[in-house]
Amino acid sequence: MKILNITSVMELRGGDSQMYTIYNLLKDKSDFKQYILCPENSVLSRICKKDTASFFTYKKNKLKLINLVIAIVKICRKESISIIHIHDSTALNAGLLAMKFLNKSTSLILSRKRNNRIKNKFLNRYKYSHPSIKKIVCVSKAVEAIFENIIPDKERLLTIYDAIDVAKFAGKESQNILHKEFNFSPETIIIGNIAGLTNQKDIYTFIDTAKKIKDKNNTNQPIKFVIIGDGPLKNDLTAYTKSLHLQNEVFFTGFRNNIADLLPEFHVFLTTSITEGLPLTVYEAFACKVPVVATKAGGIPEVVLNLETGFLSELKDSEMLSENVLEILTNTYLKENIKTNAFNLVYKNHDLSVMEENYYQFYRNFKK
Repeated sequence: MKILNITSVMELRGGDSQMYTIYNLLKDKSDFKQYILCPENSVLSRICKKDTASFFTYKKNKLKLINLVIAIVKICRKESISIIHIHDSTALNAGLLAMKFLNKSTSLILSRKRNNRIKNKFLNRYKYSHPSIKKIVCVSKAVEAIFENIIPDKERLLTIYDAIDVAKFAGKESQNILHKEFNFSPETIIIGNIAGLTNQKDIYTFIDTAKKIKDKNNTNQPIKFVIIGDGPLKNDLTAYTKSLHLQNEVFFTGFRNNIADLLPEFHVFLTTSITEGLPLTVYEAFACKVPVVATKAGGIPEVVLNLETGFLSELKDSEMLSENVLEILTNTYLKENIKTNAFNLVYKNHDLSVMEENYYQFYRNFKK
């Protein structure tokens, strides 16, 4: 079986990272041959070149859609591709057009990571219900749910959860990197988040929650708040932090590539998103045994089970989020129980070995 993975994204987003992870997990399977098609000079193209992966590129210029369609058709014909696996909605447009020029021996699959609402309009229903799409692979049941009024045939929907390398995070201890960088006292508690500074992640609610925690702190220890990540709202969020007089309490680190070293320094992982598929950062916190306090965004409640593997709050409910964080900090028995349950869940259900087997069986048993 030959599989062509396709993305039209220049940056390296979650869908592309997931795709490349699966590519590497399955690259030594003798019954599969995988390829990647991505834009010329994209981040993924540079990674593929460095890793000597099997990949093709196309020019993303004014004729980008036509260029991508032509590339898909040429590669599928030359390499006798069995499955076209699409990883973003723009690439889906090109994939559907390309299918008009390919024979029935080639099937099309779409992966979807985000649970952003799809408007119930004719064009969207036509696009996502297109008979050329044999399966839509979702990262959570919440992502499946966005197709409720879009796709009549629910049999075409399938959830395969994302995963992480649990061993990379398990057993890691704090190196006090953040404490040293920001000159925190040794006893300082860190409440942290790892997120892009975008509307989806609702960092405003994180800051509002920080304000409430600061005002209600009954731990007899200083608490600081750290946000790891970058994005278009950075200046606005920094200004909002100052408007609440929290510039000495809330710290923006920018993008970091050593998350496995930084995350164990968190005492609580606080995520305040308003929409999510199911972020890998939750799995990473579980693996590091960092307790999670989260909003009920997207697929998060599928793994953050309230009072069992973490705490859940309604979207934008900074009051409940602050109460949950303080409960974690002051209730040692509950904290330890949650940490253990969360680690067991991620180890059993969301390790890379599990995802490898799930995708291997999915491709192996795929029916056109």
